[in-house]
Amino acid sequence: MPDAPQITINQLEQLLQAKQYPKILEITKPTTGQPAWQALFHALALAGSGLIESALQQTRALLQLDLSPLSSIDALRLMGLVLEQRGQPELARSWLEQAAGLDPSNAAVSAAITRCRPPKYLSLEVYSHSQQTSLLRYSPREASQYIYSIDIVGTCNLRCPSCPVGNTDLGQRPQGFMQLDLFKDILAKIIQESPDPEPQIWLFNWGEPLLHPQVAGFVQAINEHGLKSYLSSNLNVRKGIDSLIAAAPTDLKISLSGASKETYAQTHVRGKFDLVVENMHKIRRALDRHQSDTHVWVGQHIYQHNLNEISQMAELCRQLKFAHHPIPAFYQPLEALLEIAQEKDINAPVLDLLLEHPAKYIRRFQEHRDNRYDCELRFNQTVINYDGSVALCCSVYKPENQLGISFLGQNFSAIEKLKYQHSFCTSCYKYGLQYAPSRIHDVN
Repeated sequence: MPDAPQITINQLEQLLQAKQYPKILEITKPTTGQPAWQALFHALALAGSGLIESALQQTRALLQLDLSPLSSIDALRLMGLVLEQRGQPELARSWLEQAAGLDPSNAAVSAAITRCRPPKYLSLEVYSHSQQTSLLRYSPREASQYIYSIDIVGTCNLRCPSCPVGNTDLGQRPQGFMQLDLFKDILAKIIQESPDPEPQIWLFNWGEPLLHPQVAGFVQAINEHGLKSYLSSNLNVRKGIDSLIAAAPTDLKISLSGASKETYAQTHVRGKFDLVVENMHKIRRALDRHQSDTHVWVGQHIYQHNLNEISQMAELCRQLKFAHHPIPAFYQPLEALLEIAQEKDINAPVLDLLLEHPAKYIRRFQEHRDNRYDCELRFNQTVINYDGSVALCCSVYKPENQLGISFLGQNFSAIEKLKYQHSFCTSCYKYGLQYAPSRIHDVN
């Protein structure tokens, strides 16, 4: 082939692993007389770029051709791995299982299949009484372990307009601090009945955990049982940082928006940006002093008004050796999103600051969401409020969407039964708001 790119298959595989899809697309641009193996890598890069349906159509056609020096097993394996990398484990599994059928000894394929299957503690399907149908389970996206999200503080010190604490009447929910003794009882019950022997323990949902004067004690209690502890904080606190880091939580997320006083104040209302930065430096010093291996990362909520500050926060995180993840800001709670889906008028100026108005992405959810699948927020987590009561899921806020029971008063099966009987889930599914896989469509 004239002017063929001088690149090896191994080099292209390395580019695939590094997600260098644009580069692969350029190198393997279709030309007259192009070898089938090169066209395969073009299709693989299309899949990695989000053009999944197009990529699969091309790959199925290429499987009928001579892919030398590759084999059909290579094609199935590579497509499965790219789909897994793209966040499509259910689809990836079908390709990987075909590859394993042809080559059962391939350890990498077997390991990938295991990653793409639901964890062993989950049944493969479940019957939803409220929806009167059976739903499929899948490999969870939020965590590979079962999650217990425990709001040890039933309120927050900020009033962020995209969060229900800032945009909902606080009189609807009780506010307070969880007693450490209650938490220890909850933890003992979790250890006794958790479907997953190693669940993650999140010490937050809508509340600010670092407001709790005994937050370090909660982390220590988790550590004593050999479990992993997770916190998310706005860092607008004056005390407790050193003792928290000394307790060595597994993971600490710092939630902020913007990298200046002006932008931060708009979307972290009541917050003080200078205090956050000061506390970030305190965390770094405490990590070094206590030689803690806590994973610290900044979740920078991105709005239209702070898009130009991503690089500034990334540089600060680099200096402090924290991970940095820009995250498109998301309007909550779920009840408000349901109202938007129902075309009810919500007067919230923050909606105009979002990168995308919820009405737009809700329409996309409705078009793409696959209703055959169960909702991860229902099947892979239990949410416990500061008083020990149980919520339907982590995204609801209103009293009617709490289950009205004590976690200590009901066993795991009884709590699950109440979740799958709750009518709110039916409304959620109707508008595509469930946390579940999407049907495959080209998205770019």
